[in-house]
Amino acid sequence: MKIGFVGLGLMGQPMAGRLIEAGHEVHVFSANAEAVETMVAKGAVAGGSVADVGGSVEIFCSCRVTPEQSREVFTGPDGVPAATAVPPVCIDFATIDPMTSREIGRTLAPAGADYIDAPVSGGPNAAAAGTLSIIAGGARPAVERAGPVFDSLGKRTFRMGGIGTGVTAKLCNNLITITSHALIAEAMVLGAKAGIDGHALYEVLSQSTAYSRTLERVVPGHFLPRNFEAAASVENIMKDLRGALDLAEAEGLRLALGETAMTLFAEAAARGHAGDDIAAVILPMEAAAGVSVGRAG
Repeated sequence: MKIGFVGLGLMGQPMAGRLIEAGHEVHVFSANAEAVETMVAKGAVAGGSVADVGGSVEIFCSCRVTPEQSREVFTGPDGVPAATAVPPVCIDFATIDPMTSREIGRTLAPAGADYIDAPVSGGPNAAAAGTLSIIAGGARPAVERAGPVFDSLGKRTFRMGGIGTGVTAKLCNNLITITSHALIAEAMVLGAKAGIDGHALYEVLSQSTAYSRTLERVVPGHFLPRNFEAAASVENIMKDLRGALDLAEAEGLRLALGETAMTLFAEAAARGHAGDDIAAVILPMEAAAGVSVGRAG
C-alpha cells in the first residue's frame, strides 16, 4: 500500500518506520531534513511537500502536534487540498480538539476524502514496537480501509464513532493521566516533607489502592532518579489539557481538577520546564517545600 506520512517527530519517526517494516511504500515529508534522510535510509520515498506526498498515495497520514498544524496540513493552501489528486483517506494522529477535527472533515469531504482523527496512546516506545492503542473517529468504511495502517502501528484499534470522537476519547484519557501526574507529585512531596523516604513511599503506593500505570511510570522512571528528559513535554501536555478544558467549556461543563492541574503545569513552564517531561510538575512543589523525593544515580 502507498502511504504518505508527514510529521517526523518523537512519535512520527518510529511510526513511519513501522510502516516501512510492514512492507508499505511510505512517502514522507518534513521540514526537518535530517528526519527525512533517516527515513529514506530505512526505505522511505522523500516528497517535496505535503501536497507532493498527498498526490502520490492511497492513504495520507499526519503526526504533528497542534490544531494549527493539523489545519495547515489538511486544509492549508500548501497542504492536502493542493495535491494533484486528494488522497481518499486522510488520517490525523495528532491529539487535537474535536471541533478542529470536525472542521477539517467538513473541508475535505467535498474533495471526496474521508478524514479520520486517530490519536494514539503508548508513547515513543510503543510506537517503535508497533504496540500503540489507536483511538479512531471517522466513518466505518474509512476506518476499515485504513486497517492495514492501523494494524502495522498498533495492538488494537478502537473506533469510537464519527469524526471528532477519537480525539474526544483521547482527551478524556489524557485528562486523567495529566491530572494524575500532578496529584502523585503532590503526594510524593507531602511524604518527603513529612520525613518519609521517596523509595519507601513508592513501594507502599505501588502495592496499595493508589497504584496506577501513571504511578508506575512517573515515580520510578522520573521522580526518584531525577530524570526529566521529555517523553511527553510539559508544553505538549498543556496543549492536550487545554483541549479538554475547551471541550468542556463548549459542552457547558467545568473540569475543576483539570483547571487546577493546568495551574500547576503553567507554574512549571514559567520556571523554565516547558520542554521537560510532564514529571517536571513536581519541581516547583519540591522547591516550595524545600525537599527532593529522589536522588540522581
